Amino acid sequence: MMRSFLSLSALLLTALLIPSARAVPVDVPLSVETGRDVGDGQVLYPAPYDPKAVADVQFVAPTVEYPYYEIVLPLGEWTEGTNASVTKVLVNGTDSDSFYVFVDGFSHVQSGWITHESATAPNVVLVTRSVWHNGEATVIDAEISTTGADGAAKTVTKHVEAKAPDAGGAPAGWKRYQSLVLHEQVGSARVNEPVEFSITVRAEDCANLARELRLFAYAPGGGSPEALPVQTFNAREFKGTPPGTSNKNYLQHPSKSVEAVFFASVPANEARLYVMFYDNPEAPEPETPKTDFSVEGPSLGATVENQFYRVQLDPKSGQIASVDLKGREDRPAPRLTNSYSLAVHWNPDSFSDNGKWGHTFAWNPPDRTVVTARGPLMFRVTNSGRMPDYTPQVHASVTYTFYAGVPYVTCTTVTEVRDPLNASAIRNGEIVLDSHLIDHFVWKEKSGQRRMARTLHGPNWQDEWATRVDHDVPWIAMTNEAEGYGVGEAITSSIAFNAVRGEATVHRPAFYLYYHHFWNLPLTYFTRGWVYPFSDYQRGPILQVDAGSTYVDKMAFMPFYLAEEGDRYGAIDNVSVQVLNPLVQRWGR
Repeated sequence: MMRSFLSLSALLLTALLIPSARAVPVDVPLSVETGRDVGDGQVLYPAPYDPKAVADVQFVAPTVEYPYYEIVLPLGEWTEGTNASVTKVLVNGTDSDSFYVFVDGFSHVQSGWITHESATAPNVVLVTRSVWHNGEATVIDAEISTTGADGAAKTVTKHVEAKAPDAGGAPAGWKRYQSLVLHEQVGSARVNEPVEFSITVRAEDCANLARELRLFAYAPGGGSPEALPVQTFNAREFKGTPPGTSNKNYLQHPSKSVEAVFFASVPANEARLYVMFYDNPEAPEPETPKTDFSVEGPSLGATVENQFYRVQLDPKSGQIASVDLKGREDRPAPRLTNSYSLAVHWNPDSFSDNGKWGHTFAWNPPDRTVVTARGPLMFRVTNSGRMPDYTPQVHASVTYTFYAGVPYVTCTTVTEVRDPLNASAIRNGEIVLDSHLIDHFVWKEKSGQRRMARTLHGPNWQDEWATRVDHDVPWIAMTNEAEGYGVGEAITSSIAFNAVRGEATVHRPAFYLYYHHFWNLPLTYFTRGWVYPFSDYQRGPILQVDAGSTYVDKMAFMPFYLAEEGDRYGAIDNVSVQVLNPLVQRWGR
């Protein structure tokens, strides 16, 4: 059996509109509905060649519509025995881990067989998903197991030599690839959008995946691929089951994997092709890309900076302590922080029947700090542990991800009630500023309407809250309309669940917008309540929260300047659309 045969059904899942391959004359199908029926596949075959009419060796270059390097070999009529099946393909000595067979235009899903009981088969075409290089003399050897007329098993080798085209090939030196097509589907052009992915390979195919991996962008219409910076992290190696096994089954075979991030630019409603190459042990160390990004100091209290902001993390808790907004040299915004906790990002937090709060800004330090990546393109740090101070029943986690050249910081928080909690508040998504820094709340409703409320209200015997806002609006911000700056939160997702009981305890989930005058220096803030009988002027009674209740929030924090012309809040509005609708990933090989 071949070591990894690509299911034709899986192959055909890529949506294809105008297939073409620059190295091959093509009969172009206009849509997936007008592709070719090649037999067992559920979807019509979209290749830029007709498998029933392959006269010469063809070299296929990847495109958005058909993102594969392939070599197509006409083997003619098979006359050399029954039970014939392709078991191995070598391209210039490199073992192919993905190939398939057509017999007179018909392909058998998950099988490389040519014949069963018959001793002959017409018009056999072998396709190997292998890289090829410009102008290279290419030797392909295909091993075919079969049964001869005497009933004995034998191996037949088909030897083919051909010269690759002078354009369209893979970068010299790299022997294997995987391809990725990114689709923009909501009409919002992307410029340097961070894209994270993982890649896994057979262990013998790459000595050092993190070091050898290279990524290229392919422009529509041809031209040389453009090398892009890529940052790898979380390199892993699976030793096989049992360790050292020679079993080629993909469930048990030794493998290597790595996660990575790069930046993609894709026009609105279009798609772009990216190809990852590996298996080049002679490759030099990848160059460290020059970016606008820096991370200084210990990770728990790091200073993170790019062209848009300078963020200081608190050295005790790891929470975002202050933000300096860049980009307006003549009239810069003041440092965005607060004088009470020195934490712009205040929570998760929880409040129980003992009348006291637990806030993650009070970690000193968190129980655990894990740095996933700290590099030239991305810095990701996670702080987690028991809620500090007065609600030990709660466990919390806060993850920040900072990127080069990106105006926002993504944040994922998890609040888990591990023991039953008598709750007056479980909250998240809170940004707190000194009141003199801002003068309005602004948010976008799910209907698309923009709304605004002033922040300064008259003194009251209790916290002054301006209004409630749905907990899953696209974005919410605090702004200084007079000075033209703000800081906001674009909502990606929010979910509450309980793995034991199904639904988590939830009470009046919403954003609550506050002007808090109790302290020496008043504070203004918004906070997202999950369980919040605390919220009303007449505070509601305690609510019992079941153990296992878990609250997950994904968001992007963004400081921004208000536009002086056009859409005043266009910056955060655009980011909100993009983080909620990231580029769609469609993998090829």
